[in-house]
Amino acid sequence: MLSNSYIVTGLFFYFFSYIFYLKLSHGLGNKATFLQMRRFIPCAILAILPAWLSNLSLIDPLFLIPTIIALLWIVTYPTLYFISNHKVSSDFEFHFEAVFGLYIISWLTSIGLITKHFSYSYLSISCAIIFTIIELLLLIIPLAQIAYFALYKTCINENGMQMLQETNYNEIIEFFKSLPWFFNIVVISVATMLTYILAYNNYSTLTQKITLDYINLGTMVAIAVFITIYLWKKDHGVFLRTAIAEFYLDIKNYRETNMLYSKNLKKRYEQLTVKTLGKPFSKPSTIILVIGESASRDYMQVFNSTYPYETTPWLKLKQQEKNFILFPNAFSTFPNTVIALSKSLTEMNQYNDKLFYQSCSIVDIAHKAGYKVHWYSNQGHLGCADTPITLVADTADVAKWTKQELNKQQYDESLIQYLDEVNPQSNNFIVLHLKGNHFNYLNRFPQKFTKFGVPGKYDLELNYANSIAYTDFVLEKIFNYAKIHLNLQAMVYFSDHATIPDKRRSPNFEGLASVRIPLFTYFSGTVNSFAQIFSCSIDMAAQCP
Repeated sequence: MLSNSYIVTGLFFYFFSYIFYLKLSHGLGNKATFLQMRRFIPCAILAILPAWLSNLSLIDPLFLIPTIIALLWIVTYPTLYFISNHKVSSDFEFHFEAVFGLYIISWLTSIGLITKHFSYSYLSISCAIIFTIIELLLLIIPLAQIAYFALYKTCINENGMQMLQETNYNEIIEFFKSLPWFFNIVVISVATMLTYILAYNNYSTLTQKITLDYINLGTMVAIAVFITIYLWKKDHGVFLRTAIAEFYLDIKNYRETNMLYSKNLKKRYEQLTVKTLGKPFSKPSTIILVIGESASRDYMQVFNSTYPYETTPWLKLKQQEKNFILFPNAFSTFPNTVIALSKSLTEMNQYNDKLFYQSCSIVDIAHKAGYKVHWYSNQGHLGCADTPITLVADTADVAKWTKQELNKQQYDESLIQYLDEVNPQSNNFIVLHLKGNHFNYLNRFPQKFTKFGVPGKYDLELNYANSIAYTDFVLEKIFNYAKIHLNLQAMVYFSDHATIPDKRRSPNFEGLASVRIPLFTYFSGTVNSFAQIFSCSIDMAAQCP
């Protein structure tokens, strides 16, 4: 007979999952309420069934560890989403987390019991390793969400998932280096301990042979096969319908869609018409666009006279010259590099319905205007080869990225060497994409350059102020070189978005301070406005940037 402990545990699984689902949902209709009331019944039964068939103790690691994993999946995302969004969202519910969690118990337990029935030393060891890897992966996902919430005080969303997918190895290393050393020690220690506990328990459990009768063994196999298909089916498996998996796939699909940008290049270019205005330059000349990273004008004294540190001595000097125009009220469209620059560098914007892969870019326009386009970036090509910025950059005549070596800093000054290869006898449009003031700020400038605070000391605001001062220094060197060697006619600098230093690398909108960017232009005596460089129109009345 079914003992009381199995009945109580099964009832707990059902009522906990269902009540938790009701309490952490908004805007549920009667249909959803009664549907999940029925749906959670087979989930709870299957969660306890393998243990009951084999008379497995409910405190056995083979049942207890999957139960812990299941509870983390059931609780983590719905709770974090509720905390982050219940005041602004009136309609949300997450039932697949509960379904996935309960079936995980049945899946792991049934496969483990089958393994124990056919227990052989080599098979048990292999299965223990595989089980440990699977359990670690299943644990990492909810634990990573909790860590994300602890850092950013919000549940992971599309922007956060996009940031994670586009982060490269150097940025990961930098991020962990920026954290307190004891925090990293704790993380490594916990990860090591968790791996050891799982490996030890799996080996100890799976090497203990049990004997199942044919009916119970057949039932166990049927459960394992059914749940394997139901959980992991390629198109409609339960795992793919959990919120975190949907986020991952949404961003992945978005990035794949952006790849159409390259395929549509020829068609867009044929439809593009560019007309130059004003008199042509008397000799070959150069236009430079410098794209900053995470620079806030609030931390630049030239824009904010109340800021106590002189972070922009060169730009402050140039402010007095009539050829320089500073824009004190410029804003980014988004506090995220990819989205902000997708709109800045193409005709796509927040006011039209254009998609990125349908939009002409500033590189297309420069080509049509007769310029040779050079794109030099210190952002790193590694790990983000299919982001919109890289796709635009790859359409340039020359596109190069500074060598990004693991655990080695490449300062923005290294971009200046590329200007030596630009031919001053041709018309050039040069894009320089800085690493700028991206977190970790301490790594954005050589320590010998430190102007504020102690060299090498971790201090978010002072490190950020030093990175801003270093950017000012780099802009000066770019300007002076181009003025002397490349017949510079125009130079524009803006940042993709701003940042708030003590927020580290946050993907979330933190108020206007996260989009208040610096912008300045320089025009030679023969150019009065950007409109005199070139303007454009696209066939079929499309808008150009």
